[in-house]
Amino acid sequence: MVPAAVRLSSVLTRPVRIPVWVVVLLLAAVATAGMVTWQTVGDRGRPAIVRGVLTAVNVDGTAIGFSADNGHREGEGMVLLGEVPWTDASGADYLGSRPTCLAADSYGQRVELGIIDLHGAGDWPTKAVVWVHCLS
Repeated sequence: MVPAAVRLSSVLTRPVRIPVWVVVLLLAAVATAGMVTWQTVGDRGRPAIVRGVLTAVNVDGTAIGFSADNGHREGEGMVLLGEVPWTDASGADYLGSRPTCLAADSYGQRVELGIIDLHGAGDWPTKAVVWVHCLS
C-alpha cells in the first residue's frame, strides 16, 4: 500500500526569495572557512619523509639534531614522540625500544625520518619525529 501524500501547510509551499547578495555572501563565507580549515589542519598527520645525517643525540634519546641531504634543516633540533616505531638498516621493524642509531651522545648516523610539523611556538618544539629508519 502506498502512503498518502503528506500535505504541507501553505506557508511551507510558498516560494522563498533570497537576494543574490545573500547567496554570494554565504558562498564566500563557506569558501573562506574551508580555506582556513585546510591551511590549519591540512598537513597534520602526514609526516614528511626526509633522509639525512644526525648531528647530535641527547643523553636520554628524546631529542636529536638533524641535517637533511637536500641542505634543508641544517642542524635542526627535533623531539621524538615517545617510543617511535623504527626500522634497522637490514629492514627489520621494531616498536617499544630505542632505535639503535639513536645511541646517547652520538652523531653522524644516516637516517630517514618521518617528521611532522607541530606548529609549536615559544618553548614548544616545532617539529617532531614520529618514526625512524636507521640507514647506517
